[in-house]
Amino acid sequence: MSRRLVAALVVVAPLFFWRLGRPGFSDTEGMFAEPAREMLASGDWVTPRMNGEPFLTKPPLMYWLSAALFTLTGPTEHARLWPALAGLGTVAVTGALGALLFGEGAGVAAALLLATSVGFFVESRLLRADMVLVLAITLALYWYVRLRRGGGVFTAVALWATIGLGMLDKGLLAVVLPAGIIAATEAGEGVLRPRTLIARLRALHAPVGIALLTVLAGPWHALAALRNPGFLWDYVVNQHVLFFFDQKLPRDSLPDSLGFFLAMFPARGLPWSLLLPAAGVWTYRTARDDPARAPAVGLLAAWVTVVVGFFALAPSRLEHYSLPALPATALLVGALLVDARSRVSLGWLVGPLGAGAALALGVLLLPPGRLIAWIEPTFTGLGLDALVRPTGLLLAAVLSGMALLLATQRARLAMGIGIAGTAVLLVVVQVAHERVEALFSWRPFAQMIHDRAPDGARVFFRASDEYQLCGGLEYYLRQPLDLLAPPGWVPPTFLAGRAERLFTSPAEVGRIWREGAAFWVSDDVAPPGAEGKLAPAPHALVARAGSRVLLQAQ
Repeated sequence: MSRRLVAALVVVAPLFFWRLGRPGFSDTEGMFAEPAREMLASGDWVTPRMNGEPFLTKPPLMYWLSAALFTLTGPTEHARLWPALAGLGTVAVTGALGALLFGEGAGVAAALLLATSVGFFVESRLLRADMVLVLAITLALYWYVRLRRGGGVFTAVALWATIGLGMLDKGLLAVVLPAGIIAATEAGEGVLRPRTLIARLRALHAPVGIALLTVLAGPWHALAALRNPGFLWDYVVNQHVLFFFDQKLPRDSLPDSLGFFLAMFPARGLPWSLLLPAAGVWTYRTARDDPARAPAVGLLAAWVTVVVGFFALAPSRLEHYSLPALPATALLVGALLVDARSRVSLGWLVGPLGAGAALALGVLLLPPGRLIAWIEPTFTGLGLDALVRPTGLLLAAVLSGMALLLATQRARLAMGIGIAGTAVLLVVVQVAHERVEALFSWRPFAQMIHDRAPDGARVFFRASDEYQLCGGLEYYLRQPLDLLAPPGWVPPTFLAGRAERLFTSPAEVGRIWREGAAFWVSDDVAPPGAEGKLAPAPHALVARAGSRVLLQAQ
C-alpha cells in the first residue's frame, strides 16, 4: 500500500468513527444487536436467537463480531465499529485495486471518492451485514486481478478465503456476485468459452477454493443444521431461491420498486455519481481505443452491470442491495478525473454538476418546513428545518466550484474541493440522522417504559409484517417481549412447532392487560387515532413517533 493511500485513509478515517455510538440502533440494526446480545447471554454461539427462539435468517458473522465486542464492553451501539472497519477496509482495497488497474493516482482518487459518497458513509455506520459483503466482494476482485497478473496459489487461497468469510456474512451472495462479475469480465474478453471453462476454473484454483469454502463456512452450517431441524431447507431454498423471486415464507419482506431501486443507486453515490454519465462515456471510449486499459474498464463495467442487473431482476430487491457496485463506480470516476488523456468533452463533466448546483439553489427558494413535509411528513418538527438552507448553500457552492474548475481543466483541484465539501456535508447527514432517532430507533420508547414501570413489566409488541422488528426494543429493554403474530404469518421451517412459544395468544394478552402494568408497542399505525383499535381497553397513548405508538394499560 502506497504512502499516499495510507495518508488518504488517515484523513478519511474520522468520518467512519466520529459519533459512532449515536443515534440508537434502528429497526434493522436491532435485528443484529439483539441476537448478538442473546448469543452472549445464552452462551450458544451456533444458534442466533430473537426473543429466545432461533433466528436463522442470516449467517452468524455479524452476530459473532458484535457478541465478541459485547464481552468486553457490554451491549453498546459501538458495535457499529465492525461495519465502520469494513467500510474503511473497502476504501483501502478500492484504492489498492485502482492502483493496480490505472495507477496510484487513480487509486487514491477512487478511495477518497468512495469514502465521501453519501450512501457509502451512511451504510458504514449501520450495524448490518451489508458492508462486510461489500468488503468481501471488493477484496475478492482485488485478489482476482492479482491472480491474473501472475499471482500464485497463495493469491488464490486469499481469493477463496475472502469468499468463504463472505459466506459467513451474507450466504451464497458472497459466491454468486464475484463469480458473476468474473464470468462476465472473461466472457467480454473472449477468454471464457464453453470449451475453456475447465481451464479457467483451474486457473482460479477451484479445487483449492472448494476445500477452503468447506473448511471456513461448512462447520457452522453443519452444526446449525444438526441443532435446528428445517434449517438447511429454509437457508438454501427459502432464504436464497424463494427470496430472490419474492416467494419466501413468511411473507415479511416489502420489496422496493424497480424504479426506486435504480434511482437510489446513483443517489447513494452522490455527489460523485453526477459524474457517472461522463464516466460511462470515458469507459466506452477507453475500451474501444486503449487496448492496454480495456481489460480494466471491462472488469469495472461488468462489476456494475452484474450487481445492479442481478438485483434489478429480483422481485425481492431492496434499494441498498446495489451497495456492492459503489466501489466500481468510484474507481471509474476516479480514473476519469485523473486521466490526462480524458476522452470526454467538458459538457459531460460540467453539465450534471451545474444542474445539481442549480437544483440546490432552487431548493433554497422553498420554505424549509414545506420542503421537508413534501419529502416526508413525519420528518417535520424534528429540527431539520434549520439544516436545509445551510446544506443547500454548501452543496451549491461545492458543485458549482467543481464545475468551474473542471471547465478550466483543473480536475485535481476540483476533486479536492469536492472531497472537502462533501466531508462537511456528511457531518450534516450525521446530525440529521441523530435528530430523527425517534422515527427509526426503539430506544426512546424503551426509555419511556423504563421511566414509567418497574423492571419486568409486560410489553406487547405488534409488527405489521416483520416480527423481528422487535429486536431493537428488546435490546434496549433487556427483557423478552410478548410478541403478537403478524397477520397471516407462516413460521419458517426451523421454527416449526415453536410459534406458540414465540407469540402470545389473544386470550393471554387480554388477561395480562386487565391486570395492568403492561405496555403495547406498534409500528405502522396510521392515521393518528387508529391506535385506539389496536390494544384492549382501557389504555392511554403515551407517545407517538411517526407511525409508531406506545400505549399503556389503565
